[in-house]
Amino acid sequence: MIRWPKSVRPLLTSFVIGCALPANGQEPTDSILSATNLDIKADLSTVDLETNETILSGNVRVTHQDTVFLADEIRWHPSGNVATASGNARATHLGSVFMADEIRWNRPANLVTATGHALLQRGVLRLLAETLAYDLTSETYQVQDVRFGRDPYYFSAKELAGGAEKLEFSDATLSFGEPGFGTPTLRAKSLTYYPGTDRIKASGARVGLGVFQFLPVPTVSLPLSGPDLFEITIDGGASSRLGLFGRIGATVPISDRWRAGADIGIYTNRGVMAGPAFGYEWENPDGSSAWGRFTSGYIRDSGNRGDLGFDVVGDAIGEDRGLIGWNHQQIINENLTLNGEFNYWSDSEILRDFRSRDFFPVQVPDSFIELNYTTTNTVSGIFLRAQPNDFHEVRQRLPELNWQLLPTPLAQGVIQEAQTSIGVLRHKSPGSPTTTQTERFDAYYGLSRPWSPASWFAVNPVLGARLTHYTDTVGPSSDTTRALGEFGVDAQMRFSGTFDTQNDLWGIDGLRHLITPRVSYRYIPDADKGQASIPQIDRRVFATYLEPLGLGARRQIDDLTRTHTLRLAIDQRLQTRDKTYGSRDLAQLNVAVDARFDRPTGARTLSALHTELRLSPAPFLDVDLYHRATPGDWTMRELNTAITLHSADQWQIQFANHYLENDIQEFIGAIAYRFNEVWEGYTRHHFDSRSSRFVEQSYGVRQTIANRWQVGYELSFFEGNRRESDFGFSVRLDILNF
Repeated sequence: MIRWPKSVRPLLTSFVIGCALPANGQEPTDSILSATNLDIKADLSTVDLETNETILSGNVRVTHQDTVFLADEIRWHPSGNVATASGNARATHLGSVFMADEIRWNRPANLVTATGHALLQRGVLRLLAETLAYDLTSETYQVQDVRFGRDPYYFSAKELAGGAEKLEFSDATLSFGEPGFGTPTLRAKSLTYYPGTDRIKASGARVGLGVFQFLPVPTVSLPLSGPDLFEITIDGGASSRLGLFGRIGATVPISDRWRAGADIGIYTNRGVMAGPAFGYEWENPDGSSAWGRFTSGYIRDSGNRGDLGFDVVGDAIGEDRGLIGWNHQQIINENLTLNGEFNYWSDSEILRDFRSRDFFPVQVPDSFIELNYTTTNTVSGIFLRAQPNDFHEVRQRLPELNWQLLPTPLAQGVIQEAQTSIGVLRHKSPGSPTTTQTERFDAYYGLSRPWSPASWFAVNPVLGARLTHYTDTVGPSSDTTRALGEFGVDAQMRFSGTFDTQNDLWGIDGLRHLITPRVSYRYIPDADKGQASIPQIDRRVFATYLEPLGLGARRQIDDLTRTHTLRLAIDQRLQTRDKTYGSRDLAQLNVAVDARFDRPTGARTLSALHTELRLSPAPFLDVDLYHRATPGDWTMRELNTAITLHSADQWQIQFANHYLENDIQEFIGAIAYRFNEVWEGYTRHHFDSRSSRFVEQSYGVRQTIANRWQVGYELSFFEGNRRESDFGFSVRLDILNF
């Protein structure tokens, strides 16, 4: 007699739900359905007379403890030990979900085998394979021809074995994104993935792009969410100075924090430039982290003397040339940070000649290290700046200790701020045998009392004092001390007006005009006292913008001048409502001028009038202008403009100019157009009207590969007296991080 589970017994008399009697009048096999631990529901039950298999069909559901099978049809072997599900076959077990063309359940072995488009989903884990075996007791997998995704990584392998704690792949491939040509890829004889810690361990591995793996990787455990899998920089092209050239720099992991490799460049006219490279990166659970990069290169320059030329101080460049670069950023804890940079160049032109992309952003090498400790309202630290190169001016700190009190309430609305430093300073001009050095102590303390009697008016009187002591002075005295006082006031007013103006063409939904007049006054008497004996290290540098007025904000403290100055400024904005959120600026106009009541020798009473204008009347148009002219004769000293037309990221046209009296008179035109998601073209032209020639013409296209980086192909022509070749062709691959 058949013993049905209680949940199924009422269904013996109904064909609506549950397991109905066979259509041929036979009852299901006793050995299959008499088990009390099976809960079976189906629309129809029949028996195959040839195989004696029981066939359950129509919304079949079989429940066994923590395992549930769903399918259009489930066939039971006469022994009752094996069930085969097909037709939308699906099984679930303790959070694991299986789907396949066919799912076979071996009850005595407690083994589930899925074949044909098999899929296993467990949390974020998703496995795809042709054949997938799952042990329900041990919760482990045995998989053939597996594919596995964990965004943004993609795994594939011949075989996979493992469980919730560990997955072991054989003949494995790991891709950063969808596999394809140019996709960063790691291939390994064996690869182990630990889902709990999100780490991988590869053995016999190499990394590269697509089907080309050219960098060996040592056996090392790496966090997928940690440092990049590898880094690569590729550059190449041709020029009359370098000849044909190609450069590749790459680093691969050697531990979970460190990466090592090399940077190699081959130049047919100059030789081979090579050097080691490494990087490191980590982030700890306590919030501490660090990041650093090191690169280097050495070349026995075989170019002729005309190619080598001279450095910035006129010395002939030797054939032994090299460079070292290192950057470091570290958060030690929530209060303590460490940052550093070191750059050694054998000559001033080494980076410009062989790695021009790195040279133009920063043309003067810097070497420093600083340790800062911050609290709620203070910053203290130690700063060291050295000069390993002798061809650029660097104001060295050897070292300098500093402390700063940020603006902090004192009492009765009074705000206090302070800063102090003590250090050894050194300066040596390139080519000069003279070195200037001094030990300097400097301290500033300031008080202010902001007051706003009305919402449209605010005033802030300022008092300050600065004390500076020098040793090794220029004059007969061995030291000198300078004490300065400061009195000033900052005031501003705010006015606004609104206008109900509508214009659909320009996207204007109402207008608001904001006007903010500003007045700043500073009186620092005798700021230039002792100037003749003070070593000129932190001195004034060339700048066209108005410098800070406040005594505490001055950085050229070894080169101060008498200050009795009134600064007048007016800032204006015209805004309209933004359809997305808030408002957007249609126009900005800022004007400022200084009136000097006590001016240095040769200076005018009124400074140049500084004007800044920015117009953005529509999303496709931007106009920028900076103008500097002398009141009285209104001689134009400087003019920088730019007009930009653009359509999102589809195209952009820009016309610009740079004019600096007696120095620069240049016009620039640039056009960029995106043809599709892969290709973009551009051209750029620089015209020097003083010499009546195009100093640079560039034509190029950019190609996006695998949504990971861009390859740029550029043809350039140059005119004028410069180190770069008058012709160049380059193929550049942006720095890749995986």
